[in-house]
Amino acid sequence: MLSHYIKMAVRQLLKYKIQNLISVVGLSVGILCFSICLYCSRFINGTDSCFSHKERIADISLYTSRGDLYSGIPATLIEHLRKQGFDEVEDFTFAVYPRKRSYNVEIKEGKELPYNDLNTMEVDSLFRKIFTPRIIQGSWEVAANTPNAVILTRSLAKRMFGESENPIGKRMMLTQRLFTAPKTTPRTGGIAYTIQAVIEDIPLNTSLSFLEKLDMLTLNDSEGTLQFSDRGNMTGGWGFALLHPGKTAQKLEARFHSMNLKHRLYDEETAITASSFGEKFWNKSIAPFFAGITMVVGLLILLTGLLNFFHFLMGTFLNRNREYGIRKVMGSGNRQLFYQLFVQSVVIASIAFLLTFCLIEIISPYLNFSLFDFVLIIEKNLLFVQTAEYMGFILFLCMILCFATVLRIRYIAIRTSIHGSEIKRHKHGMRNMLLGIQFFICWIFVSLTVALYMQAEKTESTLFNTLTEKEKANILSFPIDYMFMKNEEKLALIERVSKYPGVQDKLLADISYLNGVSGNLMLTEKDNRESGFEINTMAVSTNFFRFMNIPLLTGRPLETQEDLVVDQTAVERQKKDLLGTTLYNNSDGYTICGVCANFIANVYNQSPGFAFLPSDFTYFVGHCYLKCDPERTAEVKALVEKTLKETLPESIHPKVTTLQEDIYEAQAIENKLKGIILFFSIVSLIITLLGVYSAITLDTERRQKEVAIRKVNGAGLKQIIFLFARLYMGLLAGSATIAFPLIYAFMQMWKRTYIVFFNDGILYWAGIFMGITFITTLTVLFRILKIARINPAKVIKNE
Repeated sequence: MLSHYIKMAVRQLLKYKIQNLISVVGLSVGILCFSICLYCSRFINGTDSCFSHKERIADISLYTSRGDLYSGIPATLIEHLRKQGFDEVEDFTFAVYPRKRSYNVEIKEGKELPYNDLNTMEVDSLFRKIFTPRIIQGSWEVAANTPNAVILTRSLAKRMFGESENPIGKRMMLTQRLFTAPKTTPRTGGIAYTIQAVIEDIPLNTSLSFLEKLDMLTLNDSEGTLQFSDRGNMTGGWGFALLHPGKTAQKLEARFHSMNLKHRLYDEETAITASSFGEKFWNKSIAPFFAGITMVVGLLILLTGLLNFFHFLMGTFLNRNREYGIRKVMGSGNRQLFYQLFVQSVVIASIAFLLTFCLIEIISPYLNFSLFDFVLIIEKNLLFVQTAEYMGFILFLCMILCFATVLRIRYIAIRTSIHGSEIKRHKHGMRNMLLGIQFFICWIFVSLTVALYMQAEKTESTLFNTLTEKEKANILSFPIDYMFMKNEEKLALIERVSKYPGVQDKLLADISYLNGVSGNLMLTEKDNRESGFEINTMAVSTNFFRFMNIPLLTGRPLETQEDLVVDQTAVERQKKDLLGTTLYNNSDGYTICGVCANFIANVYNQSPGFAFLPSDFTYFVGHCYLKCDPERTAEVKALVEKTLKETLPESIHPKVTTLQEDIYEAQAIENKLKGIILFFSIVSLIITLLGVYSAITLDTERRQKEVAIRKVNGAGLKQIIFLFARLYMGLLAGSATIAFPLIYAFMQMWKRTYIVFFNDGILYWAGIFMGITFITTLTVLFRILKIARINPAKVIKNE
């Protein structure tokens, strides 16, 4: 019987080839998008699940007398709790917030290579007992008893030493003084660390370093927070308690309350509390937002594909009433009918999932996402497993659909099934409702896509608005804040590349203009912090205003080391003429010699104004910009990259970009998300249009006789077009009426995060509506024109 059911399913596939292809492709793409979105959501929701003791770990926190929760705790609190001793607790541990560090690493005897920005977390010796990282090489016990011990992750050890070299015992030299280091530590670091162990990589979905790769741990760190002399007055990390089996964080919390435990911090008595591991993270982080958004997006896309699939599947089932009636006469029962329909559903769904697996295999190399410092790498094999799980869910829905169809067919009389009736009429109402839901989903995705693209264009044009888009594209940008290089070497390297043909000018900076400012405070009185006011300060060279095309509104540019230029926003905030006023950067005095146009380097926060201080960068230079001839920018970029690779050690991978590319990276919310949402918009729109095409095809084929009679009675092309098109225009207008207010409310909340926002007026909404309407019109018009050209005599004769 199974072979017979499969044969019947194949016949149905071949009978409605186009419609089946539409439903299969729509379902497959919908499942693909849903699987990727839900992978992200499940990955985030699985935060900290990698820790075997997760259910036994409690977060230790501090509350102020006003009831506010501190984001972290001082290391001295854990030291104090260890001395107290609690029946509920097996051990306590303290972990410092991960921070970037730079080292010179001994690769082999006589050879060192620099490694910058290694994400490092300082821990105490009990960290392993509570979080159980897996040791691959070396010994945690040795590390716990060694000063300045380093524990590398597997990926960093492989990156530094390859597969064959044993890293244990190798030396790492700190190249920059930490702010917690003793005063005796030089500015250039110079403190030696020793690699004592290698552990398996810590997953990205942990609250210790959420979606940021952790490179290494340090123990007994002489430069770190745990040995910092003022560690009692800084909330520099997290505290955790490993509870005895059967004990809970609530019981430990009750013990703290019964003992009225307090800890003095910032001259204030603070309450000590305990909570379930991860609870504080979920309450304070953006992780739930990301998990919720990805799940909603995935469900919307899946819903779009499922609506097409199940609508067509239900249609093919209900169009076979005559067949079902004949089968009843031949003795076929409800069970046999259910098996037949379910096998057909399984065959079609299996084809859709097979196509989904093929798509995953094709796009898997590109399934890596980054947003700001967050990184998410989708594992292909795990995605395959999760998609297979969803296959079971889809087949379960198919089973329910088949069961409902059998129940409906069961109560239809055999005579009615064979000779036909009016039972099919009401099903178009369900179909139209499903199409309306699909259009509703389309409005959401398309509106957000257009908004993201328009906002991205708005922010890109606003940032450094004194430069045109072409000028930004012809300014090269590269960091040179390498601690292993002397400043004289950096300046010599910059001078060398600035001599290349095609370079018009160079501009030195301490940091990238998109990565912050040099300072944010100036004084009106020398050495008097009480006279300070907020203003962004930037150390610039004398050619800064010319290079950035910033016009001076009054006064003159920087000429001496005592000059200072402020922008118009700073003047407006002070509400007075500032020319000739002396301001102080601590003890150094500067006289305001000019006022320039506003300098905009951030679109998320309102600027308090800028003060530009002169600097010749003989002490420190960390970034360089090169203005190039438009036709030679690519050539200069290649030469600069080649020079940097030849000059810098092999462990350093230089990055040369344009200012326009820097802006693109800095505006991650708009520029990274717009491509993702665009993809989802295209998918939802295509699936919806395929559904519309399928529906209009069935409508025009079913109503050929009606159209023929209307043409005989004098109906023209306009009347026939209106006959079919009014339904879809009504669906468009109705779904837009519901979707647009919801999108508008969301955009009003989104708008609050910017200082500039695109014009979301009537033209924005009208443009989106007209665009989708035009595409839908093209989709239905093809089929309508085809039926409008039929010969009425031929149709009536066939009838």
